[in-house]
Amino acid sequence: MNTFSNYKILVLGLGNLLMGDDGIGVLAVEELKKSEWPPGVHILEVGTSVFYYLAEICRAQHLIAVDALSAGGAPGSIYRLDWEDIFCGPEKGAHAISLPGLIKMARAMTGLPGSAAIIGVEPGNLGLGEPLSFAVREALPVILRRVTKEVEKIKRGTLTVR
Repeated sequence: MNTFSNYKILVLGLGNLLMGDDGIGVLAVEELKKSEWPPGVHILEVGTSVFYYLAEICRAQHLIAVDALSAGGAPGSIYRLDWEDIFCGPEKGAHAISLPGLIKMARAMTGLPGSAAIIGVEPGNLGLGEPLSFAVREALPVILRRVTKEVEKIKRGTLTVR
């Protein structure tokens, strides 16, 4: 019997603060943590160690991740990847298992998460020690609103679970 309670919604912030715009997911969840959230919403700063959070992902009914995402758009462009989009990507990144691979692993183990979305931001500066680009910094409030809307849709029950 599982002694851990499940999260209704788990929001993950991914990225590397030392690599400019790659840290946007971590910065976003730092801002999100400043707000009051309804019961069942859990916000975690994951950084680059997503594999270490497999147990939390296994307990999430709904997963929202925020990360830098190179998709060919202008820096600061914001994307929302849903369930099908997430699983079109590689299961392994350059150094470790990717978020899609980890979600597949969690689902095989527990059947959770029931839904997943990634709020991705097109990076501009990815150099070691680089600051956030102006475009990504300007996108941060929009990212926060997108995550908040996503949480609201889930809480209202208007998000389709696949």
